[in-house]
Amino acid sequence: MNLLRQALSDYLSMRRALGYKLKRDENLLIQFLTYLEELGQQRISTEVALAWATLPAGAHRSWWAGRLSIIRGFAAYLRTIDPETEVPSAELLPWRPCRATPYLYSAPEIGALLAATATLSTPHRIATYRTLIGLLVVTGMRVGEAIALDRSDFDATNGLLVVRKGKFGKSRELPLHPSTLDALRCYLHRSDRPCSTMSMPAMLVSSASTRLLYCNVQWTFSRLVQRAGLKPRSASCRPRLHDFRHSFAISTVLDSYRDGTDPATRLPLLSTYLGHVDPAKTYWYLSAAPELLALAGRRLEHHLGWWVMSTLAPTLQAFFTDRLIRQRQVSPNTVAAYRDTLRLLLGFATMRLRIEPSKLDIDHLEHQRGNSVRTRNARLAAPDRATWIGRRDHALIGLAAQTGLRASELIGLRCGDVHLGAGAHVSCLGKGRKQRITPLTKAIIATLNGWLAERAGQTTEPLFPTRNGRVLSRDALERRLGKHVAYAAHTYSCLAQKKITLHSLRHTAAMRLLQAGVDTSVIALWLGHEQVETTQVYLHADLAIKERALARTAPVNTAPGRYQPPDTLIAFLEAL
Repeated sequence: MNLLRQALSDYLSMRRALGYKLKRDENLLIQFLTYLEELGQQRISTEVALAWATLPAGAHRSWWAGRLSIIRGFAAYLRTIDPETEVPSAELLPWRPCRATPYLYSAPEIGALLAATATLSTPHRIATYRTLIGLLVVTGMRVGEAIALDRSDFDATNGLLVVRKGKFGKSRELPLHPSTLDALRCYLHRSDRPCSTMSMPAMLVSSASTRLLYCNVQWTFSRLVQRAGLKPRSASCRPRLHDFRHSFAISTVLDSYRDGTDPATRLPLLSTYLGHVDPAKTYWYLSAAPELLALAGRRLEHHLGWWVMSTLAPTLQAFFTDRLIRQRQVSPNTVAAYRDTLRLLLGFATMRLRIEPSKLDIDHLEHQRGNSVRTRNARLAAPDRATWIGRRDHALIGLAAQTGLRASELIGLRCGDVHLGAGAHVSCLGKGRKQRITPLTKAIIATLNGWLAERAGQTTEPLFPTRNGRVLSRDALERRLGKHVAYAAHTYSCLAQKKITLHSLRHTAAMRLLQAGVDTSVIALWLGHEQVETTQVYLHADLAIKERALARTAPVNTAPGRYQPPDTLIAFLEAL
C-alpha cells in the first residue's frame, strides 16, 4: 500500500469517527488514486484533479463539481501532512446545488404504484416491493433505513419497528398501526420466501436470497412509476422514493390542522419520528404543499372574523376623540352626556341583539333601512376612497397586511399573479428568486376583485402602477404609506408615536397567523423564509404566548388567567 492509499484509509477513518458514512466518497477516491498511479503521479495537483473530475466528458456539470469537491476535501487533509499537495480552488467548477421540488403523492397515485407491482416477475418480488412501498408510505422512513431492516427489528408484540442504522448512526423506535403489523407478519411468513434466506437476518429480501440493494430498488421503482402512469409535474418535481417521506410529513401536519389540534406541538414529535437531529430540519419537508398554506389561511380567516373590530367601534371612538374633543372642543359635561346616552343605547342593543358592544356593526343602515353605501358613508364621515390613487393604495396596503409580502414582492406583482377563483391566492417571486403562493382571505378577495375590474390591465402589467402605468418605486410606496399613517393618526392617536413601515405590516401578518393558531414552520413558509429560525424574530412581541406560559406557573388551586376588563367599547366610554 503506497502512502496515498494509507493516507486515504486514515482520512476515511477520521471522517467516519465523526459520523459520516462516505461510501460513495471512498469509491470515487479509490478510482482517483488509481488514475494518479496510471499517470505515475505521487501527489495531488490541481491540473490532474480537474482532468479526472471532468470525466466522462458528456456528464452533467453538477457531477463534475461533486467529484472535484470530494477530491478537495481529501487534498485539504493531505496538505496537513504534505505541504506540497495542491488543493483545487472552490472557484473551479462552481455549482450551487438546487433542491428538487418534492413530489407529493396522492392516495390514488400510491394505489396505482401498488397495483403496478403486479407486473413484476415473481409473486415474492411483488410482495417485497408492495411491502417496501407500504412501509415508506406509512412510516416516512428513509429508503436506506427500510432496506437495512432485519427481522429482529420487528417487534410484533409491542407493535414497534426499530431503526438501528439511521442517519449519523442513530437508532429510533417507530410505533406501527395494527394494519401495518398484519402486513409485515404476512410478508415474513409467506410460503414462497426463498428457503436460503432463513439464515439471513434481512427483512426485505430479493428473489436471489440477498438483501435489497439501493440501485436495484431505484431501477425497479422507476419502472413502476412508468407503468403507474405518474408524470413529472415540472423539470424539478419528479416522482422519487424519497418523496414518500415528504408526503408522510405533509400528511401529518395537515391532519393536525384538519382536526383542530396545535400543529406546533406535533412538529417536534414528527421530527423525532422521522429521525431528524433538529426540528428545524423538518421545515424543508413542509415547503411544497399549497394545501398546508390554504389550511393556515382558513385559520387566519376564522381568527380575523373574531379579531377585526366592527365599523361602529372605531367610528364611535373617532366621534368622541376627533369630533367632540378636538374639533368642537366641547366641555367635559357635554362629553359625559353623550357618553352616558350611548352607554344606555349600547346596553339596550346588546340585550336585544345578543351581540357584544365591540362586535356591533352598522350593516343594518344598508340592509334593513335601505340606505345606500354613499348615504352610509356620508353619515359616518368614512375615509374618502373616491380617487383612483386612494383605491389603489387601499388594495395595496390591505394585501400587504394580509399576506406579509415584502415591498419588493408587492411592487413586482403583475395582474396575472392574482388568482381569485377557487383557492384564491397571489403568486410572487420572492427572495432568492423563489416562487411561492400565498392564500387570500375573503375580505382582500373582494377588494382585489374591485381593483382588478377598475385596473383592467394585461396579465403582464403591474398590479399597482403609478399614474403613468409604470412600476411603483419602493420610496414611493413608503411615502404613500407614511401619508396614510399620518391621516389615520388623527383618529388613532397611538399611531403618531409609532414608526410604521411596510415591513411593519409583514410583522403584523406574522403575528396574526400566530394568534390564529398557525405554527411557526408554516408561518415561515407563508413569509418565504429560508429557515424557520428567521421567523422567530417576527414573533418575539406576542404577549399572548407569554401570558399562556405564565398561566402554567399558577399555583395548583388557583384559577389561571388575569383580570379581564369589560367590553372594549364600554371600557372606552367609561374612561371618558
